[in-house]
Amino acid sequence: MVWPRRLRHAALTVAIIATIALVGISRPAADLPPLRPAVAEPPVVETKLPRLHPVAATLKRGDSSPHTAWPRVDRQAPDRDRTATFPLPDASAGASNSPAPSREEAPRLRSAIDAGRDDRTVPQLMVCHPDARGAFAAADVLQECINRAPPFSSIEIPPGRYLLTHQVVVSTPLTIRTAGSGGSSLSCAGGSDQCAVLVAAPNLLVMWGLVTVWSTNNVTLEHVVIDGNRAARTASAAAELCLRNNAFGYNASVVGCFECGLDDVVSANALCGSGMVWDGAQATIQRSAFRANGSAATGLWSDGLTLIYAPRSVIRANEFADNSDIALIMGYGVQSRVEQNVVRQRMQSAFAGLMLDNFSSDNLTIRGDFRGAVIAHNTIDCGPQLCVFGIQVGPHPWYPSKNIIGGELHDNDVRGAKIGINVDGAGVWRAPIAIFANSVTAAPSGSSFTACAQPIATEAINVAPTSVVDRRDDLTPAGSHLSDWCQLWSAD
Repeated sequence: MVWPRRLRHAALTVAIIATIALVGISRPAADLPPLRPAVAEPPVVETKLPRLHPVAATLKRGDSSPHTAWPRVDRQAPDRDRTATFPLPDASAGASNSPAPSREEAPRLRSAIDAGRDDRTVPQLMVCHPDARGAFAAADVLQECINRAPPFSSIEIPPGRYLLTHQVVVSTPLTIRTAGSGGSSLSCAGGSDQCAVLVAAPNLLVMWGLVTVWSTNNVTLEHVVIDGNRAARTASAAAELCLRNNAFGYNASVVGCFECGLDDVVSANALCGSGMVWDGAQATIQRSAFRANGSAATGLWSDGLTLIYAPRSVIRANEFADNSDIALIMGYGVQSRVEQNVVRQRMQSAFAGLMLDNFSSDNLTIRGDFRGAVIAHNTIDCGPQLCVFGIQVGPHPWYPSKNIIGGELHDNDVRGAKIGINVDGAGVWRAPIAIFANSVTAAPSGSSFTACAQPIATEAINVAPTSVVDRRDDLTPAGSHLSDWCQLWSAD
């Protein structure tokens, strides 16, 4: 998200238009995009559900949204629009200049890769020593290892800290891990000091992070640490660019990668933007940690994990601690599972612990579709109201794009947020979002967002009248107010 004087990503310089009408709730059912081939259609909830939230149930097809005349604000709209074409990384770093495979090409590529697996006659394990030519050549040595490694082989890096002075790019199917950790109980997320740690040099100036996985398949990172080294980079050129283009502050990016994954990976201390940006179907991200990314105090905001496009993926048993923007945000998650993750805020505030978004895009074929997705058994612990929203469902109040659709959100435990679960801009009549059986601890009685012209009360659950929610048999009381920009900035 971009705040005052913070520029957008290089490819995302067009300002969000604040007068776009919200028409998601009146979108005809026939306009919903079909789910992708070979993916079973989830059951459609009937439109006349008696258990729909009472405010949403009063809306009629064709009703205009109360947000049609979206209020003007003095601050620049925050940037959660990450829908433009990605620029390729520097080819000199080892990346391919070919475009990423299309969504439709991925199964064909996987079949071709599988057909060639039995043909490999080269060794499948390479031990790479990034410090072999001195401390400042680590990135060069690691890139050479990656470039030489045959597809589907493993690269192991001995435990230690390695300073990366330029970006490392992975564009072939590989596994990269700490030496000797394959199949072991080593836990980098658990604090082991026997992990390979890739550290950004103080003057590192690259887009998309010090580690970038680009336009490939079946890359796995496991038992490694990626450290953005923010404390040593606050006076750098990259930090200055963060105010205009936060892609210069990422720790890592996985873009156009099919069936890729993380297992016991730590991404910490990102300068700004995100601990990791992800774009790729059938991802598996598990047992990893995203910690202390960005700095709310200095305006260098950063998500923990930014899932731009991750259908049919599993995001499980990860830890998110003290990230400064949104700890875990997803922009497209058809038939994905987000479960058993833990978000904790103790040292700095965040805007939300978990968010289902569309990054200000109205194209449901690539953004904002969560049909068949399950978000369950996650813990969001915001301490003393260090999150504005524990779980934010829908794109408001950031921007007035169309409603996200579908998904189930249940059996989550939310504590210490100003609003535990806030639903604004989510669900349509043929594809409401189901929200039920969550445990939410309300903020202290009498507290409110006093920075707003009309103070908004804090509460456990809020469902704005722009949303269509299936509450199942959940009778937990919920508010019914619209979200407002001022909530993001209220100190109380």
